[in-house]
Amino acid sequence: MSIDSVFSRRDWLRTCGMGGGMLALQQLLARDAPVVNPLAPKPPYFAPKAKRVIWLFMHGGPSQVDTFDPKPALKKYDGKKPPDSMPNLKLQFTEVRKQKLMASQFNFSRCGASGIEISDGFKHLQNHADDLAVIRSCHHEVFNHTPGIWLMNTGHDRMGRPSMGSWLSYGLGCETDNLPGYVVMNDGGLKPGTGVWGNGFLPAVYQGTKLNATGAPIPNLQPAKGFGDQRRMLDYVRKLNGQHREQRGFDPELDARIASYELAYRMQMAAPKAVDLSRESKATREKYGGGFGEQCLTARRLVERGVRMVQIYNGCGGDGWDTHGNNHDRHVTLMHGVDRGCAALLSDLKARGMLEDTLVIWGGEFGRTPTTEGNNGRDHSPYGFSMWLAGGGVQGGQVIGATDELGFRAVEDPLHAHDLHATLLKLLGIDHESLTWKHQGLERRLTDLFGHHDLADRLTGRT
Repeated sequence: MSIDSVFSRRDWLRTCGMGGGMLALQQLLARDAPVVNPLAPKPPYFAPKAKRVIWLFMHGGPSQVDTFDPKPALKKYDGKKPPDSMPNLKLQFTEVRKQKLMASQFNFSRCGASGIEISDGFKHLQNHADDLAVIRSCHHEVFNHTPGIWLMNTGHDRMGRPSMGSWLSYGLGCETDNLPGYVVMNDGGLKPGTGVWGNGFLPAVYQGTKLNATGAPIPNLQPAKGFGDQRRMLDYVRKLNGQHREQRGFDPELDARIASYELAYRMQMAAPKAVDLSRESKATREKYGGGFGEQCLTARRLVERGVRMVQIYNGCGGDGWDTHGNNHDRHVTLMHGVDRGCAALLSDLKARGMLEDTLVIWGGEFGRTPTTEGNNGRDHSPYGFSMWLAGGGVQGGQVIGATDELGFRAVEDPLHAHDLHATLLKLLGIDHESLTWKHQGLERRLTDLFGHHDLADRLTGRT
């Protein structure tokens, strides 16, 4: 069939002319469209249980059998080779069968009305057992720290993807005009570097804003002396950006850049007040303690003021929770370092009526083996580890999932990292399959091509 039998030359010219007119109209409409604030609040997909998130990330991988997953059977086999029933799974550098099993030196107590067993290394947190939903069956396949941290934070085991905080800022926006949507704190350098809280292929306005532990919380926030009338300068820059935008039409990246200048200006007043802990009572400051506790208090102040997500990376200095040697003594120190802050955060949020819609997450990139590495250490194990959630509509006082009798592999209600992300998004009112961004011709998302959110109903007490 020839093209002449379908279109005459007159039809073709008329059709193309209309198409050109539509393109011109589209350009005019885009040019006149107002600059959109990328961080403006956006409605969730459905009624959320949680509105904001505080993620307490234990950098290095805490041992599940020393914290939230007691294994009495380990005492029976302590110092012995694993029984034949244990799967012969090769780790990165060793075979499990060549290692000896090592029982935990911690005692576990049944806590609260729910009777959840929690290590005695968490004396303060034990008082909040009925607020916690402990998940003992988290797992994935990534053995090393850097890709494991990438996976737990971005849904992918390699760099270049947006962090969960960036996805939330993009999907839900921020509840304040004066602070970022996503704020990060840490106590040292992360193994994967700062990109782990980055925006990836999302516009830069969605990246995490890091607060410094010492000195100015946010660098370069205040203008240098002699800078002149900053508001006047910013208005002029905005005018130039607007002219540039008229030439380019609708451009999300440019809108994000313009909005970031405005946010930085407004933060000059709001941010210092938000992180000024001297505004808290002496009793409150003492309840939280120093170090990690102060970071938890700062996190409460930030979410209270509308920040969507705050993430605290603990154990970044030195080896942190990466206890290849001296596992018990180091866990004593590490658990003591976060115990008071975690407990104070939960009680403070509850007292302020904020725990109902603030989701608190605790966990690392993986767990550790029930076998011993060297004389008294534990190796990495992503095959079965523990995390806990509290608040944000989560029903406390429950344990979900289980590892095998020795604490090596998730065997009951296993929850993959992708399923965890899908579940967290659902609690926040987001369908994980619908939160996407087109990049290199593909619709990308936090959960990649995977993820199930079936656990969300169980966490919130629905069957």
